[in-house]
Amino acid sequence: MSDELSKEILEELKKLNEKIDQLQASKGLSTPMKFVAILLGFVVIGPTITILISRLFH
Repeated sequence: MSDELSKEILEELKKLNEKIDQLQASKGLSTPMKFVAILLGFVVIGPTITILISRLFH
């Protein structure tokens, strides 16, 4: 193999590794999903915990 071909292959492998790293990077929740999570917390989880605590001390 020539040095030029080896360098070209190495550059292509570096590009592929960068693309794989970008795909594997963790992504956060989108804004609408954050609102859904907050709404779910207030509507479902909050009242459930409140009921459980009130029954515990009743």
